[in-house]
Amino acid sequence: MNYKNCISIAQSAMLLASPLTYAQLMLEEVVVTAQKRDELLTEAPLTVNVIGAQRMEDFAVFQADELGKLTAGLDIRFSGPNTGVGVRGVGTFSQQAAPARVGTYLDNFYLASGASIALGALFDMDSVQLLRGPQGALYSMPSPTGGLILETANPDLVDMTGYFRGSLVDPSGHNLQGAVSVPLIDGELAVRVAGFVDDRKSGVDNIVRDENDETDREGYRVKLLWEPMDALSVAMGYHSIETTDSGLQATLETFDESLANYQVDADDRNALADAPSLIKKREEELMTLNADWSADTWQASWWMGALESRTDSVVDNDLYDEPIQVLYQRSKVGRGGDDSLQTELRVSGLAFDRWSWVVGGYYASMESGTSVLVDRAVSPVSVIQLSLDIPTESETSALFTHNTIDLSDNTTLTIGLRYNKFELDTSSTIDGDFLVGSTLLPGGVVTDPVAVSSGVVPCVDGTLSPCNLGYEHSETEWTGTIKLAHSFNEALNIYGTIDRGYRPGGPNFDTTGIYQPTPTDPGSDLNVYQGESVDSLEFGLKGRLFGGKARYTSALFYSVYEDYQTQVGLVAYNAATGTVDTAVAQPFINVDEAVQAGVDAELTWLLTDNWSLFASFTYANVEFTEGEVICTDADAALGPDMRFSTCDADGEHASTQPEWFGTLQGEYVFPQLVAGADAYVSGLMVYRGDSQSPGDTTGRFDTDDFVTLDVYAGLRQTQWDMQLFVKNLADEDGVLEKSAVGNIYNKLVMTPPRTYGVTVGYRF
Repeated sequence: MNYKNCISIAQSAMLLASPLTYAQLMLEEVVVTAQKRDELLTEAPLTVNVIGAQRMEDFAVFQADELGKLTAGLDIRFSGPNTGVGVRGVGTFSQQAAPARVGTYLDNFYLASGASIALGALFDMDSVQLLRGPQGALYSMPSPTGGLILETANPDLVDMTGYFRGSLVDPSGHNLQGAVSVPLIDGELAVRVAGFVDDRKSGVDNIVRDENDETDREGYRVKLLWEPMDALSVAMGYHSIETTDSGLQATLETFDESLANYQVDADDRNALADAPSLIKKREEELMTLNADWSADTWQASWWMGALESRTDSVVDNDLYDEPIQVLYQRSKVGRGGDDSLQTELRVSGLAFDRWSWVVGGYYASMESGTSVLVDRAVSPVSVIQLSLDIPTESETSALFTHNTIDLSDNTTLTIGLRYNKFELDTSSTIDGDFLVGSTLLPGGVVTDPVAVSSGVVPCVDGTLSPCNLGYEHSETEWTGTIKLAHSFNEALNIYGTIDRGYRPGGPNFDTTGIYQPTPTDPGSDLNVYQGESVDSLEFGLKGRLFGGKARYTSALFYSVYEDYQTQVGLVAYNAATGTVDTAVAQPFINVDEAVQAGVDAELTWLLTDNWSLFASFTYANVEFTEGEVICTDADAALGPDMRFSTCDADGEHASTQPEWFGTLQGEYVFPQLVAGADAYVSGLMVYRGDSQSPGDTTGRFDTDDFVTLDVYAGLRQTQWDMQLFVKNLADEDGVLEKSAVGNIYNKLVMTPPRTYGVTVGYRF
């Protein structure tokens, strides 16, 4: 059977069960494909969380950052250009040259800089699988921390099916989505067309410009499925999403009241940028092709995909009400054709009735370019215009094998190995003009200069700009896994794993000019950061309890990261202006070693015919154990010879994510209460612990713990459903992360405000 089609089985066993499940008072089995083959969730020798399409509908999930409420320890952020995923306290949430710690995949395609096409809009989904821990054998990038696997719905070869869902929400907006699947040749060829429109406000008000942050996205997907015979299945997909004039406003809080023009706090949810901050236009296109061939003793799977993304954005880079710095950025990922290609060939089979084997190869080629123009006021009558051109070419290739051997009827051994080769060729061309007599006005307008002085940025060789900084790098790395699993009975399955993951390094994209090497500091390591490896141990328990009425998974994990890549906020000497700045942009650096240790668990329980419960929690301590980190503690005056301060990292926090996460969900159903429809009420409570920031010795970026509560009520039956919901009922002003905005304000990443909504859905 095609493994992709098997995820639909998991969809029927959503964690908040369907009315049929209540009647049986037994949880259906959930099938996962984390190891690219069908396995029961309670037997797979790794931690997998499954979120089916029905569950996403039940909790009115419009974009991926809301998935973090449905299982503990998953932290997804989608805030303008900065998208990212964190698991077990470790993640990446900013644009960078290196692959993310948690790999994101949409219909097999690995998404790096183009992850917004998957995270920004969840529509017509089949399922989401979260794989926790290093993925070093089977997936395109040997990610150190986990994998987020998103699968979209496939066409139905037999019946014409479809649906429509419309939601009205306050803060004012709407989300509309739907799909129709049509069999073109009965049982052999079918097409599915899906689309969405998402126009909602974020709840952030810019009180300087008197405007609200707004999301404006729309898109569609076409999938074709062809199965001319039992042994062959071919699926093709085209995904397109367009974002227009969508806000990037940053919520601020006042740090130094004596210097601030505005006294704002987190619960105000106010932005203060005097210039526009928005994605003016982003166009994303993804094409995928997958073919599966089955024979008596072996199967072959080949897929390919190509991504193209174009983005124009403008950001008030200083983020507050003074006209200091405005950034204009144009970027393109994939310049068409082979330049954005990914492809994989995998062959699998069964030998000696006990050995399931997989061998394969993967190749990816990506070409991208970013052009940046920064207008920076250095006095009331002078402006520096800094320009950067950053072309990047990368290639990744790999050979891999994955083998599962049944040592006995109840014991299996899995061994996976992957040889990876990474190649990166990128450069930065930096130039700068000094505009004498110009003024940067509120709104980002630069007045005409009296005179222009070109070449004002110092280069490493002592000359002035344009500066050409090149970075060409090639490296190889072995990653893999060893897993031993044993099943005692239905109630107890145990496993232990040893995993190795890796991600390469890259250069910092410096849009401020602060971090570039200078003639007095040519050896600065801020411009380039090295690769990061992780070795991980995990021990897990899984099973079914109470005659199948409950299901649990749990795991203890311990991981050691070498050359841990971290992003830090710092005070630095700016070579371009000759001043000391608290940076808005934050560089990536390496710290010698960090350790991640903790436990996570999940429980699904049908207490009665009508009452279900789901609970999960994660505890993950992530701290530095060796090395130095750039810090906010400036022990000496900064200048050309000392551009930033460092502190002993041993024992310090290595992540901005909290140690504790918890979720609790409950639902009660009143069967056939109205017109043959079931009525239901449900609640979703999420706990997020307090957090600290790497390199912050002052406590300025500490966040407090908080709890949010979402409440849902509605009617549902086979063809239609209606729902009322309130998200963040208490309007909790929870802060996920803080960073510096000069010495006056802090930038906040926050949980959304209280949101009311009504949803109506119809299926045919």
